[in-house]
Amino acid sequence: MFTKMLRQLMLVIRKLVIRFNNDYYTLRRKLRRSGGGWTIYASLAEVDDGPRNEANAYPFNWIKEIEEHYFDGFFEENDEEEFDMGKMMFKSIKSDISLNQMSEVCFFFSAPNVILNDNYLLMFQDVSPLVLETLMKEFVPHYKNVKQMFIQGECKEIHLEEMKEESKELIKNLISTGFYPVISDLYRGKDSEKSSGPRKLKYFLINKESIPPLYLKETKKIQEFIQNAFFDKKKPFLIQPVGWKLEQNLQDSITIRSFSTFAKQIVLLVNTVDDSVEGMYIFG
Repeated sequence: MFTKMLRQLMLVIRKLVIRFNNDYYTLRRKLRRSGGGWTIYASLAEVDDGPRNEANAYPFNWIKEIEEHYFDGFFEENDEEEFDMGKMMFKSIKSDISLNQMSEVCFFFSAPNVILNDNYLLMFQDVSPLVLETLMKEFVPHYKNVKQMFIQGECKEIHLEEMKEESKELIKNLISTGFYPVISDLYRGKDSEKSSGPRKLKYFLINKESIPPLYLKETKKIQEFIQNAFFDKKKPFLIQPVGWKLEQNLQDSITIRSFSTFAKQIVLLVNTVDDSVEGMYIFG
């Protein structure tokens, strides 16, 4: 029986971003498609690929290695809720509104599309009225293809795909001006640059007391959205950094310093064979 932590990993990935790239995520090759979404059927140890390379040690006082079961109390029992797919329907949303600006929240979630030069589907699940309002006003005008997924007449998911070219230019301009520097810190390379070698995955809890907080003006709106979309549902927010290595100077990451101002806990998922950070969990 696999743990709740691994179930939640795939549920959040499905909820946040699905890139059309066979090497999008470490665990994807171990997955099987089911009616309710991507499901993993292995323990963390079984997911490790390749020969049994020695794991690196990290004598840093700002992190602490933890086990999978540490997270069992963070998740609800109905994380694997199944739907009657026969009662599923999609409704397209069209917007004729043309925006010449982009909100902090939309920029945060949509920027990877431009930085990584990758077409992906942005998906939000179990949206509250407040989250739905934000998506309709701040996200939908920037995308060509938007759909609502209904199950038994209830809106369960919002899918956004194919960002408009003018919106991509907005993102490029915002990045060039240094707007919300968390984005440039999060994506330090390309997905294609990720190591394809063996993996030995471990979790590391960040000691917030060792992290100098960084207050950015853009963080407030993003924090509010993450709170409504994830934390209020007792679910973590998962980010997949690109180009991160677990080294001492990662303690000074703009992302970690900024998110530590509102996160209760931050956990890194690390491939200890090559020190690459495969994921970051934000708990609220």
